[in-house]
Amino acid sequence: MKKIIILGGSHRDIPLIKAAQDLGYFVITLGDREYYLGHNYSNKAYKIDFSDLNAVRDVIEKENADYILPGSGEISYLNCVKLSHELNKGNFDTLEVANIIHNKWKFKDFCLANNISTPKGIYYNIQTDIEKLSYPLVVKPTDLSGGRGVNIVKNSKELQRSLTQAQNLSDEIFLEEYIEGELIAYSVFLQNQHIAYAFSGADKSHLNPFLVTTAYPITLSKDITLKLNRDIEKIAKELSLVDGMFHLQILIQNNTPYIIDVTRRIPGDLYPYLIEYTHKVEYSKAVVQAYLGKALAKELNIKEENFIVRHVVMPDQNGIYNGLKIDKSIEKNIIYRLELMQSKTEITDYLHTQLAIIFIKLKSMDDYTNPNKLIKANIARRDDV
Repeated sequence: MKKIIILGGSHRDIPLIKAAQDLGYFVITLGDREYYLGHNYSNKAYKIDFSDLNAVRDVIEKENADYILPGSGEISYLNCVKLSHELNKGNFDTLEVANIIHNKWKFKDFCLANNISTPKGIYYNIQTDIEKLSYPLVVKPTDLSGGRGVNIVKNSKELQRSLTQAQNLSDEIFLEEYIEGELIAYSVFLQNQHIAYAFSGADKSHLNPFLVTTAYPITLSKDITLKLNRDIEKIAKELSLVDGMFHLQILIQNNTPYIIDVTRRIPGDLYPYLIEYTHKVEYSKAVVQAYLGKALAKELNIKEENFIVRHVVMPDQNGIYNGLKIDKSIEKNIIYRLELMQSKTEITDYLHTQLAIIFIKLKSMDDYTNPNKLIKANIARRDDV
C-alpha cells in the first residue's frame, strides 16, 4: 500500500484524509496540536510541527512515503510545495507562483497589474500618509486567514488603532478599498488552465463579520459567471497554474464580482463536503488525484442538485459549554454532524470558538431559515456554575 503524508491533522483535513484512504492509500498525518481531530481518522499520526521542514523530511524518509499533500492551511500548503519540488513528489505550482497565490498583497498586486477585478489596495509602510487616504478602508495582514487581523476603518484614528492590532499578528499589512456587497465562495477545478467544474456558494457570518459560519449553494447570473470565469482563466494562464482545485472568495456589488481572496488548498471547516453533498461529486478525491498528478475520470461529473447548508456552530458569549440546543424542526434534516468541543469546556474567546459543524439537507432555498435561530449553544456563565 502506497503512503501519503498530509501536512496537517485538524478537523479541516478530514475530507482529504478519508478521500486518500478511499483511493487505497495509507495516510499519515502531521501536526503537534493536541486538539487535532484529524489524527483520529488517519492510519498513523506524528505529533510534530509540520512547519519544521527537517522534521517533515525525517518522517518522509522514515516512512518511505510516496506522496505529500497539504492540509487546510497556508503554511502547510507552502511547505508542501517546497518539499514536493525538492523531492519530486506530486503536482504543484512553482514556489514562486505559490507565494503569489498565498500572499494576499502579492496576489492583489498581480490582479491590479493584469486588469483582474479586485478591490483597489496599497501596501502599508511607515512612509504611508494615512491622512490622505480615502475611507472606509479594510486593514488586512498579507499572510493570515480566518479574518485574523482584518478590520474595517472609517478614519485615520481608527486606522492607526487597527494597524497597531494587525502589526501584533503580522509583519506585512495592506489597505484595501472597502466594497459592500454579497460575499460568496467560488470553488473551481482547473484542467489545462480552463474551468472544468465550478461550485458557487453563499458565505454568511454571525457575530464575527470576518469569520464565515454558514454556507449553502447559490446560482450566479450568467453575466457574473462569465466575468468570473474569464478572470480566473486569465489568472490560470498568466501564472501557468497546474491542474487542480482553486478556491476563491468573491464580493459582488452591482452585478460585478471582485476577487478578494484565493487559495490552492482545500477550503476549511469541511467545505468539501458541502460541494459533495450538493452535487454528489467526489471533490475530495479529485483534489487528491490532482495533487498526485493523476488524470481525473468521473470524479466531478454532477449527478444531483441538492440544497445543503453547512453550518459552523459558535457560542454567543463566554462561559461553560453545556452542549447544543437544536430545534426539533431541523433535527430530521441533519445529515452529518462533527463535534469540535466537549461539553463542560470553558469558552474564553467566543468570537473565534467553533463548537460543531452540522450539515442540513433541505428541499430548496424556500425552506431555509437562519441556522443561528435553530441551533444554539447552551452556555452557562462561570459565576452560575
